[in-house]
Amino acid sequence: MAAESSEGPRESQAPSDRPAVVRPSSDITELSRHFLGRRSVSAIAVTGLFVLGLVAFFYFAKPFLMPVVLALLLSFLLKPVVNALCRAGVRRPVGAAIVLIFFIGLISTGLYRLNEPAKEWLSKAPESVRAIEIRGREMVNRVERFVKRVRGVEEEPDERTDEEVRKADEKRLAWLEKMVSVGAILGYTAGFLAGSLETLVLLFFLLASGDLLLQKLVHVLPKMHEKKEVVEIAREVEHNISTFLFTITIVNTCVALVVATTMLALGMPNPVLWGVIAGLLNFIPYFGPLSVVLVLVLAGFLSFESTLRALLPATVYFGIHAVESNLVTPTVLGRRLTLSPVVIFVSLMFWTWLWGMPGALLAVPLLMTFKIFCDHFKPLAPIGEFLNG
Repeated sequence: MAAESSEGPRESQAPSDRPAVVRPSSDITELSRHFLGRRSVSAIAVTGLFVLGLVAFFYFAKPFLMPVVLALLLSFLLKPVVNALCRAGVRRPVGAAIVLIFFIGLISTGLYRLNEPAKEWLSKAPESVRAIEIRGREMVNRVERFVKRVRGVEEEPDERTDEEVRKADEKRLAWLEKMVSVGAILGYTAGFLAGSLETLVLLFFLLASGDLLLQKLVHVLPKMHEKKEVVEIAREVEHNISTFLFTITIVNTCVALVVATTMLALGMPNPVLWGVIAGLLNFIPYFGPLSVVLVLVLAGFLSFESTLRALLPATVYFGIHAVESNLVTPTVLGRRLTLSPVVIFVSLMFWTWLWGMPGALLAVPLLMTFKIFCDHFKPLAPIGEFLNG
């Protein structure tokens, strides 16, 4: 009774006038404890130096890392096919060789078929750019004349002679031809061929070895929980990346077929070329579709005299891409790609700056892999939550 009576007044005491303390969420608390501990300055400094060193390593090790990463991602895409052949009774090295030969043959056939149309279009691209420039200049001149009439200002005659105008046009045309030729040559350099060969050889070994590397890694780990965690992370990365790449490949193939059919209906020359370009560049978020729009604008002005008809192919493609990106792809992928659009765009900018066009292709798979690692390691869990869409 005494204890109860003594506790009663304590419970009935008036609340304090001090404001209630608002506790931050657990993720923010954990992140602050991790980065703002007793040795916060030194920890942040060491982390910053590590990140800068890692970025420098990625930049200078590009000739080595890029074929390795590309081979790993292609192995995730092609491994289910090799596994299916193994279940059918084919030995894994033989199945890997069959899949790789078919893959190389498919790419080689596509390049051979599209070689002539691409050369023809590239040879006419400077002319198309010049036509766009002339039409744009005419529209600007019309607007300027209209504004001068409204203001009551007399037009000033063009003091340049025809020879000066011709020389200026020839100078711009020579610069455009130089840019097109440089862009065409860069794709056939010795470094590109060497990197492709390294990627294909490493891809064969990865497909032929199967899970051998993972088994060896698990075998050397001392603790059982570490072995289970490594296997779980490896399986999740392989499953998610493989599903994502396979699904995106199917979607982009359908986009290529639809664009090629649409360009054929619109009367565009070489519709298969535009379909392949649209399907390939669709692997690059944001920048890829924008590049296709610009290319189709050039091709439209090169193919048609009317301005409205010249802009129609790019407009139709933009509508196809809008349906695909906002309806088809989210429905097919579901929650497999739970990444923030802002994070995807920043990752795309970073990897494009670091590795160029191959980096743009690898940006989303690398970001997905990083998120999976963050989800499995408790100190990095807040970062994984930040990456969520």
